[in-house]
Amino acid sequence: MKNHKLILSVSAAVLLFGSAACRPDNPVPDPDPTENYVWIEPNIERTGAHVALLEKQDDGSYLIELPASDPYIYFFPFEEDLPGENTVLAFEYKAENAIDRTQCFFIDAEEGLNAAHAQDGPGAAATDTWTPYSVRMKTAMAEFSWGEEGDYLRLDLGESIVPGSTIRLRNICIRPMNASEQAEQDKEDDAAGEKDRYAQGILDYLDRDYASAIGSVSVGADKVSVSGTVSGEGTFFLAEIPVFEDIFSMTVVPEQYRHELGSSSFMVELDRIASYGGMDYDRLLSRWAVFREGDGSDELVSHAAYADPDLIYNIGPDLPRIELRNKKGLGGIVPRGGMLEQEIADLNLSSATINLLPLSYMSLTPGGDYTVAHEYLGKTYYFNGARIEAEIDEPLRIASRHGVSVAAILLIQNAAQSADPSLGALMQHPDYSGTLYTMPAMTTPESVHAYAAMIDFFASRYSASDMRISHWIIHNEIDGGVHWTNMGSDVPLATYMDTYLKSMRLVYNIAHQYDPNAEAFVSLAHGWTEEAGGGWYKVTDILDMMNRYSRAEGDFFWAPAYHSYGVAISDPRIWLDENVSYSMQSPNVSMRNLEVLDRWVKTPENMYRGEIMRKVWLSEAGVGSGNTNDPYGDNTLSDQAAGFAYSWLKIQALDGIEGLQWHNWFDSMEEGAKLGLRKYDDGTFNGEAKPVWYAYQKAGETDQDEYFDSQGYAETVGSDWGVIHEVTD
Repeated sequence: MKNHKLILSVSAAVLLFGSAACRPDNPVPDPDPTENYVWIEPNIERTGAHVALLEKQDDGSYLIELPASDPYIYFFPFEEDLPGENTVLAFEYKAENAIDRTQCFFIDAEEGLNAAHAQDGPGAAATDTWTPYSVRMKTAMAEFSWGEEGDYLRLDLGESIVPGSTIRLRNICIRPMNASEQAEQDKEDDAAGEKDRYAQGILDYLDRDYASAIGSVSVGADKVSVSGTVSGEGTFFLAEIPVFEDIFSMTVVPEQYRHELGSSSFMVELDRIASYGGMDYDRLLSRWAVFREGDGSDELVSHAAYADPDLIYNIGPDLPRIELRNKKGLGGIVPRGGMLEQEIADLNLSSATINLLPLSYMSLTPGGDYTVAHEYLGKTYYFNGARIEAEIDEPLRIASRHGVSVAAILLIQNAAQSADPSLGALMQHPDYSGTLYTMPAMTTPESVHAYAAMIDFFASRYSASDMRISHWIIHNEIDGGVHWTNMGSDVPLATYMDTYLKSMRLVYNIAHQYDPNAEAFVSLAHGWTEEAGGGWYKVTDILDMMNRYSRAEGDFFWAPAYHSYGVAISDPRIWLDENVSYSMQSPNVSMRNLEVLDRWVKTPENMYRGEIMRKVWLSEAGVGSGNTNDPYGDNTLSDQAAGFAYSWLKIQALDGIEGLQWHNWFDSMEEGAKLGLRKYDDGTFNGEAKPVWYAYQKAGETDQDEYFDSQGYAETVGSDWGVIHEVTD
């Protein structure tokens, strides 16, 4: 058995033009074959629904016709071990449409497919001429001990695709690096070492016991007060760490952030608004720490601390917390021509999520559709009022009328996807390396000002009894940050989490001004002690980092927003889900073993201030009813309903799970699996309610058990029906 390790990130993937092409024994034209290349062929016998056509052509090339979604091909296993120097996948291609991204899955002869054993690759331009393409795979191959006899490769060919369009491949091989590729590899290896050293510095900081401490940070209407103690010899000072500064790179603290301390016990009061880099800045957002002056450098001698959530000045309408009347909710609400209000009533929903993409609505300049002005600390930003009213205001008003608690999923688009590309460029993380969503840039006073203004606009607007966001889900599936909240590839977890916590605290502190009951969620996929995808992090490691930061820099009310899908997301028989266990060491957490989440939130060291349970929202979760291209079958639809009912009995019994926000309302062709409560909303199916819709309607109601019995769900599921399992360590 091989010893597979965690994936390192995938910045090694490089698109090269003009590199030497590879070719098989019976080549199409030049270049000449090279003796140490290993030629590989697509497995035309293993296609399924993920290619519409895979066919070898008379000239030796391969024709691929793309399906509706999620296209990929497998290659035949290696007949012998790869030579150690062969670490580059290379081929020539033609494509009718651009390929937005690729991904290689390194499949082990003994263990089979592991979703974490993957490497993202670059996209490729549309072309009607044979064009070279190559991807360096050395780091991933070493991490996964991949390349032995029997191992094989899966190549994914894009996300945003045109069904029916074609790609052609030829001269496919795994070859050694050329000189330029080796130089890039060496450069990245050196950079990786520096990244690791920086990340270790963060971990050392979190775990260190300091003699000095920040006791409290309170934020009033116009003043900030910081108190604490210092211990030891030397000259100490209080340092402000604005969001855009990096505490771990501060050799000498700039004068503008230094505040003298006169005694071992101190209280410093400062104006709340400062000015840095020509921009007004709200110290509500800062961290504060004690430093000791040194000879040529300053020494950090305390943990940094944010404002205490209970000591933030309230400028809102004193809204009470919305207590959920049941655990039923719906993910991604939209008005749908008035249908939403009826659906909330018919299903008796008490919670929901809504996607909030601020850069779809925001601009640095007025004019056109940008008619709503928002002034924030001396600068005015502009918003598309008509779109906001239709897409955000309306569903929130409907939810409020029915007492539904709504969590906004905050998604920051990349510059190219932003309504105002100049604002998007300001907000895009400087190390962003692709994908739709970026970690917000918080590296300059200007970028922080824009981000704070964005949150201030939405938090102030939606802290009202008739239109309210009560929870803030900060970005999406951050364990898959390289894909869903991108700040570059090959980012060590400690570095990623330090940036993520800056974003989370910024949103939390601004929202708390308007709604002291506002809560923040960390968004997580279905992995637990194993990564859910290639280049991803372990969820347990993320939760550990959240706890370590809370202990070091002051706690605040955050909780997990979990996506508890099964490993085979389209399979409705969630009671048979694989790669899960009733142990805190379970590789994944799905609907089958929600008991693991329940135990985690009930463990005192995971509680808010050691006392209050951080209840989970299953903010994107559901059970599938087959793949996108599968016909609707009666057995599959009834199994989906049974899979939900099985899951619901767990959710109902586990008080650490506060609610389920079912994903999706309607089946979607873009998702690869049919997860909806309703069928496709098209001319054929017209959004018809599926059996799972009726099961969802009955869930939590007085006739729930009678209905579940009448449908035979217990017989479908078998012996695990209604069982709550004890979770082991």
